[in-house]
Parts: sequence; C-alpha cells; structure tokens
Amino acid sequence: MAREHRRVIWAPKAKQDLREVWRYYARVASPEVADSLLRDISKAGEQLAEQALMWRARDDVMPGLRSVVVHPYVIFYRLTNRNVEIARVIHGRRNFAAIFGRRER
Repeated sequence: MAREHRRVIWAPKAKQDLREVWRYYARVASPEVADSLLRDISKAGEQLAEQALMWRARDDVMPGLRSVVVHPYVIFYRLTNRNVEIARVIHGRRNFAAIFGRRER
C-alpha cells in the first residue's frame, strides 16, 4: 500500500518558534549548533508529509493535535485531507496544555 503524501505547512507561530529556538541556541551554544537543531526539526517536519499518522495523537492537549519529538523539542501538528499543518515547536519541558489554552484538570 502506497503512503499518502501530504503538503507540509508551517504555521506563523511555528515559524516564530523556530526563530526563537535558533536565537537561543546561537546565543548559548553556537550558530552551528542552532543550524543543526533547526535542520533536524525541519527534516522531521518534512517526514510528516508521508508518515503523519505514525506519531502520537495528542488529544490530551487539544483535539486533533499530534506530535513528534525532536529532542528536546516537540513538533505539534494537525492533519487535513491534503496537508500537515505544523502548529508549534515547543520545548519538551513546557506546559503544553497552558500554551494551547487548555486548562489542566
């Protein structure tokens, strides 16, 4: 069975997250380390085009949300018929429910 290929779209918030990740790692480590991490995140994002259903459903954070880990970050995304929308790229130690506006119970 052939894999379904979707187009990957980076939401404006996700693009902003990437800029912040790069700035942080360029400052505390080096531009090379920042570039390498962003390459890893980008590669994982592009792999979602063919393997989007392979990763974890995150209905606990928000209905319809899924995630894949690129240590130490988590890529959160949603699926549509033809697209994978990458919503956010967030450090794994953050409170995801608070970021996505969902109250913890």
